[in-house]
Amino acid sequence: MISIPEKVEVIINESPYLREALSDDIINLSALARKIQPQIAKELMKPVTNESVFMALQRYQKSLKPYYTVNPADYLANMGLRSDLIELTIKNSPTLLKKLSAFAEKVSEKQATMFVFTQGMYETTVITSSTLEEDLHAILKNEVFGHRFENLVGITLQRTHSQVETTGVLQYPLRILAWQEISVIEIITTLNDIMIIVRDFEVDRAVSSIRQALNNVAKKDKAASS
Repeated sequence: MISIPEKVEVIINESPYLREALSDDIINLSALARKIQPQIAKELMKPVTNESVFMALQRYQKSLKPYYTVNPADYLANMGLRSDLIELTIKNSPTLLKKLSAFAEKVSEKQATMFVFTQGMYETTVITSSTLEEDLHAILKNEVFGHRFENLVGITLQRTHSQVETTGVLQYPLRILAWQEISVIEIITTLNDIMIIVRDFEVDRAVSSIRQALNNVAKKDKAASS
């Protein structure tokens, strides 16, 4: 008959999120034990205590190797924030790109502001500082606006150039936020940076989660190499 530790291992390995969170030491083992205890008891068809599940999780966590073959902390650094952002969607039209280009020239000298747009097949998304919204509406007069999101914050991480050739790095902070059930509104990337747009009320938890996760993988990598 399968044992409690064996069943715990099966459950963890069925979920990449769980295995990664356990490997990175960013999950509360007591809470996880309470969550999976009813499933284990049902499938083993015998009484199972939270304490026995907790001990099995502890032992399995110690045996886990880092989820990533590379250390994301070596490729992502210098976290920063861009606050007071909004996102707007505008229906594509023959005149839209010309107007957006004119707007970009108008705000190019305003260093404290941000303006990014991405054109899809049917609509264009604009992310900019809220202080520019009135000017944007003025220059896009007669264009058809769609969704609007306000009170957004951009979390920026600097990317090393070698990261471009390294798989699995950019998904790391996104998976951490997904595990914490934090909604990512947009992702903006350049060769040197990644910016993750989240709602203002979730930014503190998002920053804390990413920073803790990067610190944890850095410590594990250092311990493994010593």
